[in-house]
Amino acid sequence: MATIIYLSPTDEIPAERHVAVIVHRGFGGMELGYFFDSAKGDTGGSAGCDWRMSEAIERATRFAKEQNIDKVVVRAACG
Repeated sequence: MATIIYLSPTDEIPAERHVAVIVHRGFGGMELGYFFDSAKGDTGGSAGCDWRMSEAIERATRFAKEQNIDKVVVRAACG
């Protein structure tokens, strides 16, 4: 099972491979997010197709398990 790590805006991003969940406020203030494998880089998500934050974390955790990745890192979008 993957460990979920919540980062503050000042925390450094882990150097080791992880699944990153990027969260942001969407239309109406809803917390939305997308995820990616850190080894493959951030492609930016697709705004209108982002999931609710809880679903993004759930999907990221499932992906991490399938890919044998130990960490899921949740952080706020920059800017």
